[in-house]
Order: sequence, then C-alpha cells, then structure tokens
Amino acid sequence: MGISVTVFEQRTRDTSVGGAIVLAPNAIRVLDSLDVYSRLSGKGFGFDNFAFVNEQHEVLNTFPFGGKSQYGFSALRIRRQVVVSELVAVAEERGIIIQFERGFSHVLEENEFGVTFKFKDGVVMSASLLVGADGIHSRVRMHLAPFVNPIYSGQLALGCVVPKSSVSLPVPFSYQFPAIMYGRNGAFLFIPEDVAGEEILIGTQRSFTERDREGWTSLSSSKEELVELFKSNLGAWPEMVASGVAAASQEHLTIWPYYSIPRLEKWLSEGERVVILGDAAHAIPPTGGQGACMAFEDAYSLALVLSRFSSKLSLQSVLKEWQKHRLGRVDKVMSLTRQLGSLRLSADERAELAGEEGLSDDDLIRNAGAELNWLYSLDLRTEVPSWFQE
Repeated sequence: MGISVTVFEQRTRDTSVGGAIVLAPNAIRVLDSLDVYSRLSGKGFGFDNFAFVNEQHEVLNTFPFGGKSQYGFSALRIRRQVVVSELVAVAEERGIIIQFERGFSHVLEENEFGVTFKFKDGVVMSASLLVGADGIHSRVRMHLAPFVNPIYSGQLALGCVVPKSSVSLPVPFSYQFPAIMYGRNGAFLFIPEDVAGEEILIGTQRSFTERDREGWTSLSSSKEELVELFKSNLGAWPEMVASGVAAASQEHLTIWPYYSIPRLEKWLSEGERVVILGDAAHAIPPTGGQGACMAFEDAYSLALVLSRFSSKLSLQSVLKEWQKHRLGRVDKVMSLTRQLGSLRLSADERAELAGEEGLSDDDLIRNAGAELNWLYSLDLRTEVPSWFQE
C-alpha cells in the first residue's frame, strides 16, 4: 500500500536550532536502517561510556552509552542543527514534501474516513491520519488531552561551552570525557560538543523557582544573574570544575528548565485518526540522553506498523498495537531517566535516597545502568513484526 506523506513545520526553512543531542545505539539503528546514519557519523563526537566520578576523581561507574561490540554502534554527540539539516535534505531527496511556516491550529473533525484540521492562517486540510510531533507544548495533543499541560520539575539546568584547554585536568587524568562529577552540592557535567572533543559543555542543575514564559526569557537574557547562579558555591568544587566555570563567557551561557508532561494513557485520539509522538507524547528529560532517541523510535515504529494494515489488519488495530508497545517502552525509559536524574541532587538528598534502598551514596551511583541491553539493542525491524505474529 502506498502512503503519501506531507510534513508541516511551523518554523521557517532556516532549520537552525541550538544545542546538541546524544544519539544512542537504539536511535542510530533506526537511522542506519533508513540509510541516514552514514551522513551523520563523521559529524559528531563518538563515545561508548560516561565516567561517573567523585570529587577525588575516583571513577565510581562507567555508565554505557554505546559500544560496537555489544550494541552494534557507539553513541554520537552531535549538534541538533546538523541532524535537522540532514533529515530535511533526505526527506526532500525522497520526495517527502515539507511545508514550512505552517502553524497548526486545531482539529475540526475526525471520522471513519479521516481527519480535517485547520492551520493558523485559516487553511483547512484533510488526511487519513494526522501525526502530531510538535513538541512539549503540542497543539495536536490538545485534541487528545486538552487539560494536560507541561509540569515544571523544580530543576534548572545551566551550561556553557568552553575550550577543553581551559579546563584544569588532574594529573594523572585517569578517565576520559564525557564525565559527570558528583559532589556535595550536586553534579557537574563535562561532555564534548565537537567532533574532535576540543570544545566541552560544562553543565549543572539547580533547584529554582518556576517562572512564566516571559520570566524564563528574562532570565535567559540576564547574563549577570546567570553567571552568579553558575558560579555559586565554586569553593566547594575541585579545580577542574572551578577552572571550567571560570572560563565560561556570559554570551554563551544557556539555561534549560526541566519540564515534563503527566503520563498519558493514550497517544491515539478517540476517533483513532490523530496520533502524537515524541515530546508531544512523553517529553523525556535529558538526563538519560534518550529524548531524541525515543522520538526516532516512535516515528520509525509507527511507519513500520502503518505498512502492515490491510484487509486483515485495520488501521485502528495496528495503531492500538503500536500505542500499547510504545507506552510500555517509554515507561521503562522514564524510570531509568528518573534514576539518573536523582543522582544529580545534592549529597544529602542522594544519601536519603540511598538510605531508602539500604545503600551508600556511592553505591547508588555505582549501581546505575547495570544492564542496558534492553535499551540499546532493540531492532524495530524484527520487533514490530513480532507484535503481529498472532
């Protein structure tokens, strides 16, 4: 069965977006299946492990993010703009139409034949299926769950990219970046941002009172306030942290308030002609590096199930099967993400969590990510057909 696809994008054709993302083996396997990964592999920083260290530079854990021998691929840290630009190019090469500057408004009607929807410019269109991949503030989601809104976690991430040469490394330096240092006041992240690993993102998170959208914009623009936040309590950190933070420039400081959405029981509308995926459906925090990975899995698995509906398997039946398996998968990823996020709390808060499990603070860190084959080794090309064997 042939499927006609049109993509509507609210942004302009200038697809520049800031920051970088991690592509773990589960996402890379999707991109490789689509013959896209070869266009990205040389444009990011490849790595297998994330070093978890204490303030004395003792390695507590080497958390796996990839590995060719075990998972088929190393992980890739790559700028988001590079990924978006390549995906746009591939889509256009393969005849997928992208209409830019088309802001979605709302669904007008859905029935057994399809769905009719409206754009902000007043244009009305119809389709057999509407897929909303429009982010955490999704307007498509409002059709499925009109009263579900993003919830602030109480945590604000601050980060800045600095030259690796400005970071005072211990001698000897017994581990490699990326790494995260756990201290009394939380944690500091060191992760390469360029292909050669000569630029390093230094980041941390703090408890912070929520602001409205204008307030967050104001804070992002208030560089002096951001510098004060970023450099507070530096005396409690080793020289590697202090030197990196001292090298941070005001103009390059960024913030990321962590928002999530409540767990949704369904990603499929009552009329079964509207679907949401990616951040619109689950908005996974970045602490586990799986936000973009789950979005790729969502989209690829949806494409695979759409190829299976026929006179024997209706559109509604395959979409419900997809929804069931994706909800279960994302639940497991969210559990891992919450576990990793809790490790970035202060030492007192980590000790409290560890005590509840009968562990020490260090044991809590050492035990993270003990078995991740379920996460990184998934191959949707074989997994999806198994859903329909009955």
